[in-house]
Amino acid sequence: MGQVSSQLSLPIGLKDTESFASFIPGQNAQACSHLNALFSQLQNKKVNNWLTYLFSDSGLGKSHLLYATCQQAELAGDTCIYLSFDEKQHLSPDVLLGLEYYRLICLDDIEKLQSESAWQIAVFDLINRVKEQNNSCLVITGNQPPQLLSLELPDLTSRLTWGTNFQLYSLTDEQRQKALIVKAQHRGLNMSKDVAKYLVNHWQRDMPALIASLDILDEHSLQQQRKLTIPFVKSILTL
Repeated sequence: MGQVSSQLSLPIGLKDTESFASFIPGQNAQACSHLNALFSQLQNKKVNNWLTYLFSDSGLGKSHLLYATCQQAELAGDTCIYLSFDEKQHLSPDVLLGLEYYRLICLDDIEKLQSESAWQIAVFDLINRVKEQNNSCLVITGNQPPQLLSLELPDLTSRLTWGTNFQLYSLTDEQRQKALIVKAQHRGLNMSKDVAKYLVNHWQRDMPALIASLDILDEHSLQQQRKLTIPFVKSILTL
C-alpha cells in the first residue's frame, strides 16, 4: 500500500442507528443484498463489484445505506470513509487524494458537484485510481441516473455507468410504520403499531420528516417520563 494522505484522518461521523438492521428494504432488497455482498469480496481480496451507484429522490435511504455499509466494513475490520458532497464548502477537492487506499469509499450526493469542475475532475481521477488498484469498493449516490445528472464532465458521467446501478424506491405506508417502530426500538422507545400508524397518517409522510418527529418525541418522552401514546403524540406535535 502506498502513502496514505494526511486527509485520511478525517472522521467518518457515522450514525450508529443507521444500520442494515434498522433499514426497512421494501422494494430495495436487491440493493441491500448487493451492498452486503461487497464484504465477502473485500474479505476474499477479490473485488468484482468495485463500483456501485445508488440513485433516488431525497429521503429514500441513500445516506442510511452508506452509513450502514460503512458500519459493516468497520465491524469486519476493513477501513472505510464516508464523505457527503453536501459538505464540500468546508473541504477542498484534494480531500479525495489517497482515498483509494481505503477498502470502502462512500461518496454521497454527487449531484451537488454541478458547476464544480475541480471536484468533478477529482472524483473522475479517484474512480480511475480505484479501478486501477482493484483493491477497494466505491459506492456513490446521486438524485438521478448517471446520464441525467447535471455534471459538465462527460467522462465522469460515463464512469458512473461502469458500475452496478440501483434505483431506490419509496416505502408503502405499512413499511413506513414498521420503519418507525424499528427506529424507535433502536432509541430504546416502545412504539405501538397504532401510534406508528397515527404518525404516518397525520404527520408528513416522507421518512426524514417522520424521523424528525421521532427526535422530538424522544426528547419530550425522556423529559416528561411519558410513554408514546396517541394523546401524547398529539399534544407534543400539536396534531
